[in-house]
Amino acid sequence: MKWHKTVTISAPIDEVFHLFNVEHFNKVKPELKRIEVIRKTPDKVGSTYKVTHEEHGKTIQYVVTLDSYEDEADYKLLRFSYTISNFFQKSAQYKLIKKQQRETELIYSGEMRGKYFLGNIILKMLSKSQHDQTIETFLLRIKNLYKD
Repeated sequence: MKWHKTVTISAPIDEVFHLFNVEHFNKVKPELKRIEVIRKTPDKVGSTYKVTHEEHGKTIQYVVTLDSYEDEADYKLLRFSYTISNFFQKSAQYKLIKKQQRETELIYSGEMRGKYFLGNIILKMLSKSQHDQTIETFLLRIKNLYKD
């Protein structure tokens, strides 16, 4: 399952990027109940976090690794990877591009794969439209934080 979605946000790139800091990320992903730093590297790449995620009444914990990090004046990038419940491998990328002083384009892309045979079967049973709706809700939540 792959996705690639884009949204334009009426805010400066640094303000939007601030939401992706560990201590602020639950503002846009309230299902993330807790994020704990396991290991923090000086350049951020390779840092790991223990995430407690609650969805549909179930609590799931997993370790997230920051695979890429770029913080330029007009361009920001975060790429994470993790395994969920030993069944799914997921990667997610958040790319921010400065369009104007108070306008930022967010490109959210990623992929989720079944880790083993059972993971592949479960993934095939998941609804792509429901997954797409979850992504759209996430992007709309970020956009609405900066509505005038």
